[in-house]
Amino acid sequence: MKANKRIAALLLMVTALSANVMTAATPMAKNSPSVKNSLMSKKPKKGKIVTESYNEKLGYKDLELSNGVHVLIKPTDSENGEILMSARQRGGKSLYGKEDWANCEMFNYVLGDYRMGNWDTSSDNKQVEIFQSMDIDFDHVHGSATVKDLETLFRLTYLQFSSIIPRDEDRFKKALNNYETTLREEAREDHDATFVFLDSIGSVLHNHNWRDKSLKADDLTQVNYDRILEIAKERTANAAGYTFVFTGAFDESNIRPLIERYIASLPADKSVKPNWVNVATYPQGETVCHFKSKMETPITKINIRWINTQIPYSSENSLKAQFLSNYLKTKIYWSKMGENVGVIGRVGGNEQHYMEGDMTFTEVHSFVDVKPEFADEAIRMLKEEMLRACGYIDAASLDELKKEELEWHKNRPVRDDCWYWSNAIMEYAMNGIEYTTDYEQELNAITPESISAFARQLLATGNRIEIVMSPAE
Repeated sequence: MKANKRIAALLLMVTALSANVMTAATPMAKNSPSVKNSLMSKKPKKGKIVTESYNEKLGYKDLELSNGVHVLIKPTDSENGEILMSARQRGGKSLYGKEDWANCEMFNYVLGDYRMGNWDTSSDNKQVEIFQSMDIDFDHVHGSATVKDLETLFRLTYLQFSSIIPRDEDRFKKALNNYETTLREEAREDHDATFVFLDSIGSVLHNHNWRDKSLKADDLTQVNYDRILEIAKERTANAAGYTFVFTGAFDESNIRPLIERYIASLPADKSVKPNWVNVATYPQGETVCHFKSKMETPITKINIRWINTQIPYSSENSLKAQFLSNYLKTKIYWSKMGENVGVIGRVGGNEQHYMEGDMTFTEVHSFVDVKPEFADEAIRMLKEEMLRACGYIDAASLDELKKEELEWHKNRPVRDDCWYWSNAIMEYAMNGIEYTTDYEQELNAITPESISAFARQLLATGNRIEIVMSPAE
């Protein structure tokens, strides 16, 4: 449920990870200077499963290992015989200071292009991948494999936590150059206005916190390769703080011995409890930022955000935020604005409901691009429609949205069962949030009155951000 707060940076990171995850079937792995002929010369000494319990609500087993690690397992449907592994602990970028800002920002991109262990893939056709990443308050290791390659996934996971990542200066320089090229291309003149606007949103939204600024091409000179490798080692030095989740097409009798062999044997200190540092910042009250910027096509960009940090974090409140945003976007803005306020291309909205450290953030925002002469009218309409939603939500329109949502849920690809349960189980394990197993029942609980009440609750603290960028004369 947590959404990344800097849109441009997120898109770059996702693109990077999609292209560069540690994939065993990728021929690039054999070019690593550390590659030999086998993935692991000697299997680690087995640990044990010491206790286990069953979660009735979500249907998974919680296995506590002898080294303190918790592994949560749930066999699920998977169309392609896929198995997902997700490991997470508290910490992330929040533990590092300003001197490591650029290194942390580039961490996911640089680490996405590495393979672990002395493995020559030229003689194998493995379908398995693993990668390490960080966000602001969590460390992550993600992986996936087919049933036949499950042990390979476990071996790679063991190596991810226990081995030093091989240094490859050429690969690092290539990754850095590719990233710099991407950043400079995105910042060309015809994109300047959009990126200036996104930068302004990120800066204002997080109270000009240095942690939340966008990475620029010039910032890449601060990136230190050795320091990134050192941070990677630090984040996986103690496995005891990690929770592992396995979902997908596995047989429990087959996966349990692998858990004892490769995860219960990971280096771990149970006396050390990892945690994040609370670094989140946000402006309070009404914040208005109107500014001008050069642009080829004269247009005014408007973004209005309502933020509340007192709404409890829950799947129910996440769903309410989603329906409030979708109602305003599809049933109000799309039908009422248009030519009435000189809309040019973009009109809509979105929502976020997430935790950052110990703080919960709930945000609904509305945006529109208009002809400059219509800016005041567009701003007025966005505000008025949110206020109107606090007192009235059209029942027929809301029912349409609920029907569309339920239809999508019923017809989603079977493959999503893996991802859904992986996320649901991890959310419960880390934040105590129980996803419902009866989605139709959860949707039926959404009513016009509940959405109006949620809108009133959202606006109750008076935190509103209004960011408007107009063309410079």
